[in-house]
Amino acid sequence: MKHQITDMQAQKKFPSRLSIFLDGKYFCGVSEEIAVKYQLKKGIQIDEEQLEALIYDDELLKAKNYVYMLLSKRMYSAKEIQDKLKIQGYTDGIIKDVISKMEDYGYINDRTFAEEWVRSRINNKPKGISIIRRELKNKGIEEETIENALNETMGEITQHNLALELARKRIKSYKNDDNMSTKRKLYAYLIRHGFSYDIIRSVMNKVMRERQSENL
Repeated sequence: MKHQITDMQAQKKFPSRLSIFLDGKYFCGVSEEIAVKYQLKKGIQIDEEQLEALIYDDELLKAKNYVYMLLSKRMYSAKEIQDKLKIQGYTDGIIKDVISKMEDYGYINDRTFAEEWVRSRINNKPKGISIIRRELKNKGIEEETIENALNETMGEITQHNLALELARKRIKSYKNDDNMSTKRKLYAYLIRHGFSYDIIRSVMNKVMRERQSENL
């Protein structure tokens, strides 16, 4: 069944979008880009298949623009983008196509995202491997990708140095505690930050020796 476009009007609230009227009645709004792509103009005939296609492409374009806006602020994993688009009400088909296109463009890359996340945890908000691993898993990163990112950017020495830096800062707040209390609090603090027992033990031995030397 074919319909006639009886009017096209620029929307007052969104001037870059056009209201399409079919057979004298409002049908939908589309972007100017979609109107040009489908060569829409007053008086032409358009069938149901074309209408479905232009509506889909218009939704796809809106979703892409939304993702561009998100990515202009920070990197996102594919799952984060998927969750954001679901909240906005986009269909599974639109979400799948948008993520696929963004991955093709290189704008979404879980491997790069994981590596940058690990680096940020080294340079800005130090965390141990167990917490970083859990954070990345919650963001939908595959286990193999997580392990590769950790192996490439965060070795044993790096973990030890991060834990040591945190411990040296934290122990200053325990200056009025005895050694037993200090060890208990410091251990709990480093565990919460995701460091392993071996690293914690090594770091605690070092900072406690430093503390004793300062008190001589």
